[in-house]
Amino acid sequence: MEKMTSKHEQKYLRMTLNERIQHFLLLSSFIILVSTGFALKYPEAVWVMWFRWIFGEYAFEIRGIVHRVAAVVMTADSIYHILYVSFTKRGRKLIVDLWFYKKDIADLTGTLKYYFGKEDSKPRYGRFSYIEKSEYWALVWGNLVMGATGVVLWFNNTFLPVISSIGMEVATAIHFYEAILASLAIVTWHFYFVIYNPDVYPINKAFITGFLTREEMEHEHPLELEEMEKPDSGSKKPDDTKEEVNTVAGTDNEISENTEKDTEIK
Repeated sequence: MEKMTSKHEQKYLRMTLNERIQHFLLLSSFIILVSTGFALKYPEAVWVMWFRWIFGEYAFEIRGIVHRVAAVVMTADSIYHILYVSFTKRGRKLIVDLWFYKKDIADLTGTLKYYFGKEDSKPRYGRFSYIEKSEYWALVWGNLVMGATGVVLWFNNTFLPVISSIGMEVATAIHFYEAILASLAIVTWHFYFVIYNPDVYPINKAFITGFLTREEMEHEHPLELEEMEKPDSGSKKPDDTKEEVNTVAGTDNEISENTEKDTEIK
């Protein structure tokens, strides 16, 4: 009997536990920062009422404390990420794979042609598509801008004599509009590709489990899959990164044992 393993049973490492923790801290701190930040800008909004109902007259002070704690968490997570991509082999490889190359321009052009009916299929992506690369570097830029302006607004007594009230107003405006831009990018861009995109709906579970199935790899990252499976590739082979349910192998063993028993009886 030919031994077969279902494609759905093979799993390939996408995010390590370390990377998933980094992502979780970023995700949770971002949501808290957005919620508490806009709560200050729009205190009379309906979605802010529950916060005021719970904390009453101390809502403003608690909001500020929570916002600053979340900012510290995001900053610490960002600093750790810098160390991670600087001093670990996998981290350095992450930056190499996230950098832009000429193929990304071709992929963008090919994707547009596909959506307009000029091509029969989408471009084949490697470990990261041009979309994921754009998201990553937009996040880096956003963290730098929000972090710098946030420090100015947090320690306003220190910076006010240096940059004057006009500088403080500029920092406030930049902080606010960058927050809007980041929120829209996450909700309408990132959330779409990892949640609402028909190819991954109801959700891409890689940020939870750390793995993608072979079917998902073939569909989303076919070039990376081919690279992993090259005999002379230095990348981790599927056997190094996949988790398999050995149901088929178990069935084969049972068949083999039964055959041996039948032979003995005869």
